[in-house]
Amino acid sequence: MEASREIFWGISFGALILYPLGVAALAVFIYAFYRRYRLWIIGKPDNRWDYLGKRIWDFIVAGVVDGLFHRRFFREPYPGIMHFLIFAGAGILLVGTALDVIDHYVFHFVSGNVYLGLSLALDIGGVMILVGAVLAVIRRYIQKPERLNTVLDNAVVLALIFVVVVTGFFIESFRMLVATPEGLSQPEFYSHPEWARWSFVGYYLAVPFAGLPESTRLAWYVGLWWFHTALALGAIFYVCLSFDKLTHIIVSPVNVFFRTSRPKGALAPINIEEAETFGVSKIEDFTWKQILDLDACTDCGRCQDRCPAHLTGKPLSPRKVIQDLKAHWLDRSPALLHAKAAEPVTDGGGVKALIGEVILEDELWSCTTCRACQEICPVWVEHIDKIVDLRRNLVLEQAKIPETGEAILKCIETRGHSCRGTTLTRTDWISGLGVKLLSEDSNVDLVYYVGCAAALEDRSMKIAVAMGKILKAAGVNFAILGPEETCCGEPARRLGNEYLFQMQAMKNIELLKNYSVKRIVTACPHCFNTIKNEYPQFGGEFEVIHHTQFIVELLKQGKIKPAPISDGKLTYHDSCYLGRHNDIYEPPRQILSNISQSKLLEMKRTRRNGFCCGGGGGRYWMEERIGKRISEERIEDVMGTKADIVTTACPYCLQMFEDAIKAKEAAESLKALDIAELLASQLDKDNTE
Repeated sequence: MEASREIFWGISFGALILYPLGVAALAVFIYAFYRRYRLWIIGKPDNRWDYLGKRIWDFIVAGVVDGLFHRRFFREPYPGIMHFLIFAGAGILLVGTALDVIDHYVFHFVSGNVYLGLSLALDIGGVMILVGAVLAVIRRYIQKPERLNTVLDNAVVLALIFVVVVTGFFIESFRMLVATPEGLSQPEFYSHPEWARWSFVGYYLAVPFAGLPESTRLAWYVGLWWFHTALALGAIFYVCLSFDKLTHIIVSPVNVFFRTSRPKGALAPINIEEAETFGVSKIEDFTWKQILDLDACTDCGRCQDRCPAHLTGKPLSPRKVIQDLKAHWLDRSPALLHAKAAEPVTDGGGVKALIGEVILEDELWSCTTCRACQEICPVWVEHIDKIVDLRRNLVLEQAKIPETGEAILKCIETRGHSCRGTTLTRTDWISGLGVKLLSEDSNVDLVYYVGCAAALEDRSMKIAVAMGKILKAAGVNFAILGPEETCCGEPARRLGNEYLFQMQAMKNIELLKNYSVKRIVTACPHCFNTIKNEYPQFGGEFEVIHHTQFIVELLKQGKIKPAPISDGKLTYHDSCYLGRHNDIYEPPRQILSNISQSKLLEMKRTRRNGFCCGGGGGRYWMEERIGKRISEERIEDVMGTKADIVTTACPYCLQMFEDAIKAKEAAESLKALDIAELLASQLDKDNTE
């Protein structure tokens, strides 16, 4: 006789009642999903079936890495462990239930050691869920982190999870007290306690009830079985009808599958010639995928905890933006569905303006597009596209933009650069360096795209000089565009002027193609991201590398041999557009480890978790009037390392830090340098020794 159990033992008409109810629950779920689908497609069309093979593969990888192994969740240990316990425990119970059904109706393989092992696994799964639920209660109702928006629905969901699992354990305990499978003269608890102990929770729960009369034990078993079943089915009906938080189990994977196939750093373009309106002014102006994003959001608040604007007292919270848009979408959906069906509808009191009432203008202009929100989001919500789409409407349709932002757009449009007020030219920095212009000699291996800041701002110009020295020392055959170079257009795009961006992009693409440029190096992550990831949208396919990547190439090839730094403690700040937008973290650190004899002092917020300098998303050109300056918050991180030098790989980060260091009155103890400046200074030492 082997250990086993019989499904529906002692439950009269169990299968006859349960399976039809299960089919009904499935039908309700399908109907609920269809109703939700109709709400999603209120939005505009968006082809998310492109690159299907790659999309499927990426979905599988994300499912394993971010789903099964919870990579994004574990970036925060407590909530990561909490969610993993519930997720993994539920997965174990689901697999165990499926195996039970297969065993009962098909293969009959769950017996003996397989049965005992499955019993142990199911109890472990149940315990994991309960521990996870307790951690969730502690976090939500005792710790109460600011980012969590606790409502009644949270308590209902946690209570359902807890009661379903606990009643399941009690059913297990009474089953082993009353069920007498074929071949046994007594229930498992009495005849084979060594089997029963494999279901360790059920076994120890059964001990206090072992002395009850058999009829009482049987009544408890049957009553609990039906209560548990009704509760589980009721939970399914509740979730389907209310479409509450638990539906993220279905909606989130759908959202992950349809995530953008664009490079991380690329915004969606507007077809300027065909667009009837620019940007988003009404909820139905979003695409269906952007609306699906709203529904997939679980309101976990991870994005809020990483947002530099929110953490420095600005009105922006990525979580709140998504949740406010979601509430507005659900509020407007009935009227929009009626309108789509050409049915009369009354809005009853007017419609809130999407920009100005649902989402405040200050919220939109606070965003630095640093991508911290998207990097941490476990369901791959795309926040930045929505914020920029709303900015596009403000700028192109309503002509609303903060004054300093408007001035910089005008400067790009009229002067071809973003350095308002400068009297410098794009070739002033090359004096005495022997740097060629592409117009003089186009037979070069590399074009150095200098960028506005390094060419036209006094402080950042030192980066261009350093790059010129490095390239010359390495014997690289390169040239610059010089007076022909104009702004890449990145500030215009992030500030919402898509039209100006596209004009700049097309102008630059034509120029680069006329010179048959193949390889470009730039020290500006914003130029790098724009030319590499966004110019291809308009036919500009070029090989683009960041100066840190190219310097690593030169070091590996032995073309430059900088002298080591013998003193000074270094830290490194990850530029958002180099790091999170383009996953370039190692090259800067490889350079620093090559030239520094001391270990790099990493900040607490570093790499993917790095903190923005405050200059992205066009914020570099705008006054920071609300809250604490983001750059000063970051410099406090730097000062916490006790480093003497903070190195960067972005001219805008560098300038933000220069100002923050002065504001903190730390100029005597802390310097900010671009990596190219630091390396070039060591080349000079090497060449004189």
